[in-house]
Amino acid sequence: MIKPKVVSTPLLVWSVLVGLCTLYMVPATVANWPASPWMTTVASILLVLALVLALRWIAKVRRASRWNTNAQRLWQELEAAKRNGTTTTEVTVLSVQEVQPTGAWVTINWDQFGYRQPAWIEGGGGTYWPGSVLLITPDPNQVHIGQPWPPTYRIAETDCRAVAPASGH
Repeated sequence: MIKPKVVSTPLLVWSVLVGLCTLYMVPATVANWPASPWMTTVASILLVLALVLALRWIAKVRRASRWNTNAQRLWQELEAAKRNGTTTTEVTVLSVQEVQPTGAWVTINWDQFGYRQPAWIEGGGGTYWPGSVLLITPDPNQVHIGQPWPPTYRIAETDCRAVAPASGH
């Protein structure tokens, strides 16, 4: 659920350094052919490093692209579940305090009401990340019109209709 970063500072710095050195050393080696062994070795090492860095960039871009495609699919599923006809509302997981085998203690924000509160989410405790948007069916035993909210809301596994990352919407 966490959106992968494409650019990182170390990768960017190494790419610029290796790129500039490669752009200098390879033409210098070709221009001085037959070049000395140290020049050929350095140029070869720089070419290999440039190839490795290019493959790393490609992998990061592909991972981000897969994440975006998956996020769009999850949002389409969330919208389809919303149109399903049952009473639903969206809550956003703001933080995860503790993950247990049977669920997770989290802080949620009721998107429609702007209300934050602690919650227990049953099942799949490792599947909810900060920034996850859950489409849930509110439990009428916990939320009553004109009465205070419960101190801790319990989201049953059966009440969760869909999950999607907030940053993918």
